[in-house]
Amino acid sequence: MPPRTRSTRVASSALTGISRTATNAKVKTDTQTPPVKRQKLSAPDPSPEGRLPGPSEPTQLIPPTLSFSLTDAISHLSKVDPRFGLFFSHLPCRPFVHLEAIDPFRTLVTSIIGQQVSWLAARAINNRFRALYGFDPECKDGFPSPHLVEKEDVAKLKSVGLSARKAEYVISLAQHFTSGQLSHELLHHGSDEEISKALIAVRGIGQWTVDMFLMFSLRRPDVLAVGDLGVQKGLLRWALAAHGALPRKTSTTPKKGKSKAKVVERADGELDTVVRAATPDRAIKDTFPPTPSTPNTSHQAVLHTPDETTSAAQIPPTPNSPVPGEVAQIPAGTLPPPAPEEMLKPLNDNPDWDPHTAVPLPEGLSVDILKARLGGKKVKGGMYLTPKEMEDLTQGWRPYRSLGVFYMWPAAEEQ
Repeated sequence: MPPRTRSTRVASSALTGISRTATNAKVKTDTQTPPVKRQKLSAPDPSPEGRLPGPSEPTQLIPPTLSFSLTDAISHLSKVDPRFGLFFSHLPCRPFVHLEAIDPFRTLVTSIIGQQVSWLAARAINNRFRALYGFDPECKDGFPSPHLVEKEDVAKLKSVGLSARKAEYVISLAQHFTSGQLSHELLHHGSDEEISKALIAVRGIGQWTVDMFLMFSLRRPDVLAVGDLGVQKGLLRWALAAHGALPRKTSTTPKKGKSKAKVVERADGELDTVVRAATPDRAIKDTFPPTPSTPNTSHQAVLHTPDETTSAAQIPPTPNSPVPGEVAQIPAGTLPPPAPEEMLKPLNDNPDWDPHTAVPLPEGLSVDILKARLGGKKVKGGMYLTPKEMEDLTQGWRPYRSLGVFYMWPAAEEQ
């Protein structure tokens, strides 16, 4: 995939027309397929027409289509919260606009390979893994089929850099595909619940990975990634801004005699979900002490693109991301740049603006509580928001929560 470039500013023109509604949002692509009737899926038909592809057969890809109307989704979200109209206009929702065919087996194997290692190491292992089956590492095309991998020897996979546990995960994943527990039919037409259940059954895949796969690969419209701390923080700031209570940033000046404050710049393509691990010269105040749901072991969950050159960010586990080192690879250029605070502010001049409609605060969750959470007083497990609070805050986004979630990442990042 080509390198992902990431701008650090949104042009000043992006802040004009703050009262634009969904009808003004320009969408480059709105590919649709007729709604699919949900039904329980059985194992693939053993007949030639229904069997899974063999080693020499072409891989079945998830086609570059949407199962819903993007125009309707934009209209719905912008009506609930007019700020979405501005975001859709200036920060395209790439997973649902720039569509690509997806090889689900390759995507999931790549996620497993990338767990708890830097992108450079993951890329090298991935290339050696492909070379093991005769694919040219210099060419990005081609990937071994599940049939080639399912009976592979663990020791042989370890020879290309995989740990014994990861080798077992990859083989298990391949066996789930060849057995029909995971299939093109299920991933393309199954319900979110059916797909989640089938993926969680695979060793090495947790709920966070499932949520990212549903959103970025399968382009499912109503996924709420409650276990992602970046989404939690973005939603927290989104809610505070709607009610005119987002705290102003305070600038810090290095003390005399001290070196200048270091700015740790994220590598292009990476989206940190929480603060980085502390270093000897950069103490992190916002740490997460061990709790019953936060074991005293590091956990990683990060989105990256092929240009990533640094280690994934350290974050503690949450009840919905139990697998250590979860990683999701997404197409280059997918993640939007940080959103200026002006794009989060309440649209008081817009006749359709109502903060209590845009972000209704559920009982027991006040502005003061949200401000305390943003200031560091998090809930059990180091979370900014509980899954129930996230459900309540985004109730009006249904059935298009995935698109709203996408914009919580830029909303979480500070300039």
